[in-house]
Parts: sequence; structure tokens; C-alpha cells
Amino acid sequence: METDIDRVAAALPAYEVGGELGHGGWGVVLAGQHRALGRPVAIKQLPPAFATDPGIRRRFTAEGRLLASLDHPHVVPVYDFVEHDGLCLLVMELLPGGTVWNRFTRTGFNAHSAVAVALACAAGLTAAHNRSILHRDIKPENLLFAASGAIKVTDFGIAKVIGGNETLATKAGDVLGTPSYIAPEQARGGELTPATDVYALATMLYELLAGELPFPAADDAMALLFMHAFDDPTPLQETAPAIPDSIADVVMRGLATDPTLRYPSAEAFGIALACASTGRWGPGWLTTEGIPVMGADTIVSATGLGPPHTPTMTDGDEHPPLPLTRPHAAPRRPVPGSPGTESPRADPAATTDPTAPTAPTGPNDPTASPTAPAPGSRATEPPPTVRPSITVHARGARLADVSGADLVNVRTVVKLPSPRIPLLIAAALAVITVLVALLGLGSPPIDVPPVGAVTIAGADPAGGAPVPLDLTAPVPVTVAGAGLADAATLALDVLDIPVKNSGAAPLINQGGAAAATLPPFGGQYFVAGTLNGTLTLLQAGQVIETWTFPVRTTQPATTTAAAVGLAALALFAVAYLESFLRSLRRGRGRITGIIGAAVTGGVLGAVIVGALWILTARPPTTTTVVACAAIAAGAGVAAAIGAARVGRRRRYRRTHRNTRSAGTTTDQR
Repeated sequence: METDIDRVAAALPAYEVGGELGHGGWGVVLAGQHRALGRPVAIKQLPPAFATDPGIRRRFTAEGRLLASLDHPHVVPVYDFVEHDGLCLLVMELLPGGTVWNRFTRTGFNAHSAVAVALACAAGLTAAHNRSILHRDIKPENLLFAASGAIKVTDFGIAKVIGGNETLATKAGDVLGTPSYIAPEQARGGELTPATDVYALATMLYELLAGELPFPAADDAMALLFMHAFDDPTPLQETAPAIPDSIADVVMRGLATDPTLRYPSAEAFGIALACASTGRWGPGWLTTEGIPVMGADTIVSATGLGPPHTPTMTDGDEHPPLPLTRPHAAPRRPVPGSPGTESPRADPAATTDPTAPTAPTGPNDPTASPTAPAPGSRATEPPPTVRPSITVHARGARLADVSGADLVNVRTVVKLPSPRIPLLIAAALAVITVLVALLGLGSPPIDVPPVGAVTIAGADPAGGAPVPLDLTAPVPVTVAGAGLADAATLALDVLDIPVKNSGAAPLINQGGAAAATLPPFGGQYFVAGTLNGTLTLLQAGQVIETWTFPVRTTQPATTTAAAVGLAALALFAVAYLESFLRSLRRGRGRITGIIGAAVTGGVLGAVIVGALWILTARPPTTTTVVACAAIAAGAGVAAAIGAARVGRRRRYRRTHRNTRSAGTTTDQR
């Protein structure tokens, strides 16, 4: 994104505007300095594609006013905000100490310093939550070190400025934010509360303690979204067994999928974490890390550094401890930093926020691990240092790379539509198919001769009853007043298609009537049952008269090749349909599965008509077959859509499970 430095300088006459530092969560970040005070600042500019939107500008002004009024030692102060001439600018403190993520990848954190970082973040979030400000994107990259070693939270309210109360994602499925830390309700597009920030904070602490995230890495942001939205995180006791259970339980409760089961506020989370840490490490443990916790008396008191504090219901801890650990679960990964193992290490990563230079390292680094425990500490030696197993988190969409037209509510890309409706439709269409096959549509083409005009095998077809016919015996035919006809032939039809033909036999006049004896049809094991018969009178090979009437063979239809073929076709169609639906349930072959289910469904519809023809002795019609095939094909499509919806969730669960298994195998090696 190009930046017009002159326009920014004109909008901020009190500041000397320098060059571009990089791209942060807001967009472009510029260096600056207050002319009168000589104070260095970071100037964050919202991308012009968003700054021109009237709704975004209104939210920017409202959020900017709130952020500028937020004064807390663990929050990066906003000195000024400007909405002018199509620009939206925030002027903030420029911090020299680097990000928590930068220091984590370079020097690592032990458990004491990791908890201290989380407590400082909880204190800053408490101040924001008390003013009804949600962060929505807590992560190590958004926690900066001041020169004093204090942690400060930055980039409040970006998501709200852009999306209001909605969580946004691109149409391709990239969330606006960081998918590795997104809360379940955030991933599902639900209502956001302070518990949303608690989830991200607990995720960050989990990573600082274990060197890994609660969910394994995935190939795409959508897989991460589904993991956070629908799956359970790996218990911290499995990835970092050396972490005290009391602390791990606090972290896992903060990661509860149901927001009502988490700590309802950052303050409640901070108090519980401080109490668990002090109960394990003793009073004074926090003073050894050089990471102060300020501006939250209840949290500080729980660390043993202030007046005694006993958590009560007023702290918002309204839920009993949850059984979030898996009993008797064997460690799935070695303990980072434990004897006989090597802590996860990574090459140093560049600072994500360009306003934060490289973190200092060396003997004067305020985050250096202590060489001796604090007085009264129950720990006999400092906990091991942990570094992350990755150097870069999976990134969501960046404002600088998208436009407003690219963004949609995250529900449209993560929502899993229920399979119940299409499956119910499939069942209803299957029932309709059977009913149509039973009742039939239309009537077979019947054109019976006049009464007494013809007898076939001793029966007059004009009576309407099917003519009984033995396929193994000759068929006598008598025609009254045959006229010029000199031959006759009889064919047996199914769906207007001749399947048996007796062949022509000469008509012999016998006292005003003509008679013929047609040869046996034979092939009683090919097709039998109720058919349509077509009697044709010929003269010199030319057709002069045709009549059509129902015929019922004395041989049963169930013992014919047609019945066996229909049964085999039904079995093949059912097998293929089940195969297509199984593939869809497993999250594979959506297009081919739907097409295949439609085709096999249509075949089954036609088979049902054939089966009922054989079992009920009712001749089918072409209209009935076509209608049943079409309705059954629709049932197959509906069933395929339902199976695909089931498969969509299973696909992301499989990604989660396979990635986790791969991580376990790697660690075992």
C-alpha cells in the first residue's frame, strides 16, 4: 500500500513525519516525532480502501476517543487520533523493547516469566474491559516491551473499527486477525465478550509455557478456524507435563470451547493464575523476573506482593473448576527443556510490529532467568527456558492486502449447515418415488380389438382381462372376418419395446373366419409376467391391422433373467450410491460424489419401477419410469448434499487429527 507522506504530514502539523517503518495490524506504520516535545511516536495509518468508508470512519473516531482515554501502564498509550481528508491516523507511543514474540523466539521464557507476561497482559485487558473495550487479537506480536521491561498491549480495537460487532474473513476463508489465537465464538461469528480475550490470552500463555500452540499447525487458515470453532485443545499437561497442575488447570479453563465455562473476565483469569502460581512457587516469585505487573490491585495482591487477596464470587469466578485434563494420559511430547530433551528452538524472527525494535539481550536483559530463587520461593531451581517450535504464526488477512469487497462475515465461510434438511428431503423423495411407482403415471398403450373379432389362446382380449399365455406352447389365433389378411404375428412388449416376437404364421380361412397357429415364444426364463401383446395382421408382408392388449404369461416373472438383472442392477446401484455418499462423508470428491449420487439414484428409481412390475404384475409406463428416475435422482442429490455437509466437518477434524499425529511421531523420533 502506498503512503502519501505529505498528506499525513499535513494532517499532523504538530509532528515531524518520518519514513515508513513497516506494516502492522492497522496497515502502514510511520515514524514520527512531536516537534515541541521531541517525543518519538509511531503513526499508524488505516489503509485508504477502508478509510473512505463512512461507517469505518465513524467507528474509528469512536474507538480512537476511547483508546486515547485508556491510561494504563500495560497499554500502549494513544496520544492522538485524526480523521482528516480521507486519512485515519493513530499517534502512539514508540516502544524500543521489541515484542514478546520476538523475545520468545530469541531467548525464550521460563514458566515464571511466561506467567508474568500473561499477568501483565491480563492487567492491561482488565482496564480495557472495564471501559467496554475488547482487543479481539491478543497474541505475542501485539505485546511490546517498554524500556523499563514492562509489557504493553497494542493494537486495540482494529477488528471493531473495520467490522463493527462482526468478525470478518475474506471470501477465500482468511480471517481478519490471527487464526492461531481466535476464540471459538469468534471463529463461528458469535457474540464477543471479555471471555473472548481470555481465550486468546490463555492460548498465548499455553504457547509460552509449552513452546507449542493448543492446536497443531494446519495447511490453511480454514482448518485452524474449524479446529478452534469445534475441536478441543490438547491438554497442557500432555504438551508440558512439568507445568504444575494448578497452573495448567487455569490455562485449560481459559481455553474452554464454551465461553460461559471460561473465566468471564481477564481480571478473574489473572487472579486465578496468580493464586495458582503463588501457591506453587511461593510469595515473591514475580520479583525475580523483571517483568512488573501494575495497575490491577486484585491480580497483584494474588501474587503475594500486595495486601492478601482471597478470590470471591465478586471476582467473576462463578463456575467450579472444570475437569479439563485427561486422567492417566501419557505425555505425547517431550517436556521442553527437561533433562534428556532439547527445548524447542527456532531461528530469531523479525519483529512483527515495526514500531518495536529488536529486544535487548545479555546480562542486563530484564527478562533473563534468575540465578537464584526469591526468598520464600518453594522452587529449588529456575524452571527451564522454553522457545517456540515455530518462528512465524499462521497469518490471517492483512488490511493492506484486502478491500472491503473482499470481506464477509466469518459465519459465511465457517458455518456448517445442518445435514438434516437435505437428508430429510432425500428420504421424502425416496418415499415419493415408491408411491409413484406403485400408483403409476399414465396407462399402457391399449387398443383392443372389437368384441368377438379375435381370440388368442382361446381368450377374447376385448374383455379387458390379460390374455393367459404359455410361452412354451403354440399360440392359436382366430380372426373373425380377416378380410384380405393372409398372415398374423404376435409380439410381447415392455415400455413399447418388443422383447419377444412369435414370428408370422399364415391365416387359413375356416368358414368365415381365419385361423393361425403361432409358434411358441420360448425363452420363458428371459422375460415373463404381465406384458403388452401386439397382434398384427399382414397382407403380402404389409401391415393392415394392429391391436394391443394385456397379456399374462403362465410362467412367473420372478424366475426370469429380467428379474435377476434388476436385482443385480439394484445391488450395484446401492453399492455405488453408498460409495459416493461415504466419500462425501469423508470430505472428498464433492462434485463427482453429487453427480454419481444423482445418476445412481436415478437408476434405483427405474429399478424400483421394474421391481414393482415383477412383484405386482402391473405393466409400467415410460412416464412412470422417467418420473421415478427423476425423483430418485433428486433424492440422490439431496442425500449427497447432506453427506457433503457431514464430510465438511469431518475433513477439518481429520486435518486436526492427522497433523497432531504427525507432530507426535516427530517428537517420538
